[in-house]
Amino acid sequence: ALGWCDSGKMVRRTSGRAGQTLLVSGSIGDAALGLRLRLEPDAPWARALPGPLRAHLADRYLHPYPRNALAGAITAHAAAAMDVSDGLLGDAVKLAAACGIKGLHPRILLDRVPLSPAARAALALAPDLLQTIMAGGDDYEVLMAADPDTVPALLAACAATGCEASVIGELALAKDPAFVGADGSAVPFSSLSFQHDWTA
Repeated sequence: ALGWCDSGKMVRRTSGRAGQTLLVSGSIGDAALGLRLRLEPDAPWARALPGPLRAHLADRYLHPYPRNALAGAITAHAAAAMDVSDGLLGDAVKLAAACGIKGLHPRILLDRVPLSPAARAALALAPDLLQTIMAGGDDYEVLMAADPDTVPALLAACAATGCEASVIGELALAKDPAFVGADGSAVPFSSLSFQHDWTA
């Protein structure tokens, strides 16, 4: 992959700081659910999901949509950014770790993570799919960190491209990453991202 940007304008994953807002583009979990549909077509939730919603999930898995159009918005308004390819939760942890600040972790409000109608329907049918949605990967969305005073401009600039972004949490100094449910309690996950097996 080749690309370029103006000198001094590159937005890296290493530039996040405590107190910055976390945002993500598009919707999360569709591609991972599309893969689950292919692997488990007879699962009860898969059979119950209406055909158009199954088709949407399959398309998001088979045809990734990289958010190249967001480059200008990110360059102008974000402090740090990276792609979401291995799973939102794990990639948020990676972004925080890349900043090199001891104790910097993501705090993600799970009910703020944007889901498509298809993903919401699947989750309603099988709540345990939350693991797949949040940590499954292949989203090809963009995770961003921004200073709170620049968030409105970043949201507007993303929306102007036709791909909206959503506020999902913050970077904070803490003992561990935090994944918070709608009731304010911590939600456990068996894994945070897809794990590459480089020995295969």
